[in-house]
Amino acid sequence: MIEDRVKELGSRNKEEPRKMKDSGVEWIGEIPREWRVVKNKYVFKSKKKIIGGQSKNYELLSLTKSKGIIYRDINNNEGKLPASFDTYQEVVKGDLVLCLFDLDISAVFSDVSRYDGMISPAYSIFDISQDCITRYYKYWFEMVGDGRKYRAYSKSLRNTIDVNNFNNILSIVPPQQEQQAIANYLDSKVALIDNIIEKTKQSIEDYKKYKQSLITETVTKGLNPDVEMKDSGIEWIGEVPKHWEVFRLRYLFRFNNGLTITRSDLKESGVSCINYGDIHSKYTFDLDLKRDSLPKVDEDFKLTRPNALLNNGDFVFCDTSEDLDGSGNFVFIRDTDGKEIFAGSHTTIAKPKINLNSAYVGYLLKSFGVKRQFEREVVGVKVYSITQDVLKNIELVLPPLDEQEEIARYLDYKRIQVDEIISKKKCLIKDLETYKKSLIYECVTGKRYVG
Repeated sequence: MIEDRVKELGSRNKEEPRKMKDSGVEWIGEIPREWRVVKNKYVFKSKKKIIGGQSKNYELLSLTKSKGIIYRDINNNEGKLPASFDTYQEVVKGDLVLCLFDLDISAVFSDVSRYDGMISPAYSIFDISQDCITRYYKYWFEMVGDGRKYRAYSKSLRNTIDVNNFNNILSIVPPQQEQQAIANYLDSKVALIDNIIEKTKQSIEDYKKYKQSLITETVTKGLNPDVEMKDSGIEWIGEVPKHWEVFRLRYLFRFNNGLTITRSDLKESGVSCINYGDIHSKYTFDLDLKRDSLPKVDEDFKLTRPNALLNNGDFVFCDTSEDLDGSGNFVFIRDTDGKEIFAGSHTTIAKPKINLNSAYVGYLLKSFGVKRQFEREVVGVKVYSITQDVLKNIELVLPPLDEQEEIARYLDYKRIQVDEIISKKKCLIKDLETYKKSLIYECVTGKRYVG
């Protein structure tokens, strides 16, 4: 179904032969012979109306990456807001709003406003010539922003373009009728692509929720639906099989800290090292050195910090997190492949005291009930600390070893299945986003004929 719609998107209009010419701009390439190349000042007129003390009469607007210009709730504490809006500028529906600073790193670049309101004075606002179709230039600047094409025109340290510089940059002007046809065509096609992308993203979230629910159900209820249950005594876990036992992590593991190192200590050769940044962003469950590669640290640490070396089955927890959801993030060592490996900066090591299946414990640590315990116990506001005392007091339920192994095998199989589905869906999104960029470029530069 989604695949069929992608194929439909890929089918081009019947190409009509047209004579092309060099635009004179490398990143534009050839354009239809009848299209004009002009300086921006002949199409866009800079405007800046400061609202002063009239902010109560304006809606607050924000330029965002995914949705363009949107209304922003002035009472929402997310993101920074100024003490006063007196320096903000007026935006009128149909205005072109550009972010012409930090062109090398800014996540936002442009949009044509659908609303009246006020916006940060950092942005540049322009009227679009009445002879031009606003929606065509919305797509034009979307193409310009892709690949940061204006960065080459900036000479300042902050990669900024001032209005005078902007005025002298070249843009293209198709005949008005063709601008309208291109805008109509892209409105239809881009909406279809975006719809598929959003549905695919939602599907990914649904699979993630399914995986989380499956893990939680299996590690707390087991695989036997007929087993006799008992109250675990743990608020967020509820009933568990009667023969399972409840433990705090302090009785299952010995704890110590990872290396105290900085980025400058990382090398291309030496002993592998897993750091908290890799756990938060890359290795979110297990680590297998037959599959995974890590940065290295000097061999000398084996003499000064041998207790930071890891073995199969050991756990490495991040001791800080920038958000509550990341509290309790960990990785367990599935296979060292016979190699030495250190726990690195901002980590806490947990080495099993008893014979247990680390994969089962890993899944248990990912369950809703245990995640709730982490969220309740961590301390901090903007940065959350997960101390050894927090870890030691986390409560788990543990079945006999043979059941741990059976559950771990089952969840390994199911997790791989779900992760493969999610991976394919992410590839589809990436392909669709690449196709959309290519489609916009081809249309707004006239390389794809839109009748």
